[in-house]
Amino acid sequence: MKTRDPRVRQVAVGLSILAVGSLLFLGFQFGRLLPGLAGEWFAVLGSLLTTPFLMEFSVAVLGLVLVLTINHWRQKREGDEFVYLEEVQDAPAGMPEQARWAVYREKPLDAAPLSAKDRLEGALEIGDADGALEILAAMSDEERKRPEILRLRIRLARESDREELARRLEGELAGPEGKEG
Repeated sequence: MKTRDPRVRQVAVGLSILAVGSLLFLGFQFGRLLPGLAGEWFAVLGSLLTTPFLMEFSVAVLGLVLVLTINHWRQKREGDEFVYLEEVQDAPAGMPEQARWAVYREKPLDAAPLSAKDRLEGALEIGDADGALEILAAMSDEERKRPEILRLRIRLARESDREELARRLEGELAGPEGKEG
């Protein structure tokens, strides 16, 4: 399958604009051949449009109207150019430039504060074991004993090659369920 070059379309549009302008000019020239008032009208209008100062002015006005019309049509087709740009303010030193910003057509939702569980899960997903340990250290003992946090702690222990700790945490997770059942 052959991909189309966008320049081909641009050249085609430019050539069609020139063709329409040429046809209009030829129309005025051949309009002079009409009999009576119509022929005289085309002759007067054609001579006015081709006089040195009026011709430049009329071409400039025609060009401006054409540019405004094409731009208006493009905006209707593609939508508004207004976008929202979100930038990371305190980016880490090693963060790539393209990861420091994002462009949105729709207004992004306001950032809601993340729970400790969500931050812990995010740290585990990106493989940040040190960050996950810091988040766990900031939690209370109650929070660390909740089943969903225990599951994340087991995952962290396994990823850190601490199988003994993972088995002990699995025992804590299974302990309350075994007593209830």
